Amino acid sequence: MSNIEHVDELRKQASEACLIRVTTHTVGIINSIRVEGYDPVTQRQGDGEEAGTGCAARWGNRHFILTAKHVIHSNAKPSDIRLFWRPTSGIERTADAELKPQDIIDGVPIRDENAAIYRCDWEDLAIIVIDPAQAGPYTEFVDIENDWIDPAEKEVVHCCGFPIDKHILVGSRWVGKKEERGIAIRPDLFSGEVFYYPNFLTDDYAPEKHYLVPYDHPKRPEGFSGAAAWWESDQHKQIWKPDFKFAGVCTHEYKDGTIERLVKASVVRKFLEEVFGTV
Repeated sequence: MSNIEHVDELRKQASEACLIRVTTHTVGIINSIRVEGYDPVTQRQGDGEEAGTGCAARWGNRHFILTAKHVIHSNAKPSDIRLFWRPTSGIERTADAELKPQDIIDGVPIRDENAAIYRCDWEDLAIIVIDPAQAGPYTEFVDIENDWIDPAEKEVVHCCGFPIDKHILVGSRWVGKKEERGIAIRPDLFSGEVFYYPNFLTDDYAPEKHYLVPYDHPKRPEGFSGAAAWWESDQHKQIWKPDFKFAGVCTHEYKDGTIERLVKASVVRKFLEEVFGTV
């Protein structure tokens, strides 16, 4: 193996390790309460379950799924929500055309009788408090009390979520005069440099609470709502390993989906202190 091939292989392994680390904290959220409206998948009016993203996290010894408030239906109870936990210990790269029914896993209903939903009154944030024993075996709860940061301008953050545009149609059926389609969604990652001062008009953005990141994918970032942002340390160590800190939550989009708004980690911590108290 040449030096160039060796470096390329190391970069590939580092990229895989980073993606594995980020996805250990990423959870898909599915609302079982169907919502009337325009379905971006079928591109027609209808009703359907809505999906979003969450982050497995903890505050002291309290475990929860952190997400954007609008991801969870306003009337939902914990039993109305299904969670999609990471299914394997590695990164599976299977082409859409090669997927088989047994490769697709549905979200798991919350069966914890003590689970509870807390919605923030002043920001688009919510948590689902849950017994960590309910989590999948390849999920880890990030410690937001200690492993967090508010990134500075021009620093890069990474966001992992379940965008609706990355869906796969897995079946359809007719119920009366209505067609119901089943889709599978896959995780995706986007990264970008942080900036704090928009060059467009908006009345719902506050730099003391939020920051912005470009979103350069072909389609809108629907489904990334509730996704956590991750800041990667550039500190050089003798033995390298992925070193991420929690850096906030995606909640809104601007400019036709080309810019994503995130709530700062410090603001998330303020909400958690309201719910749980100071650790």
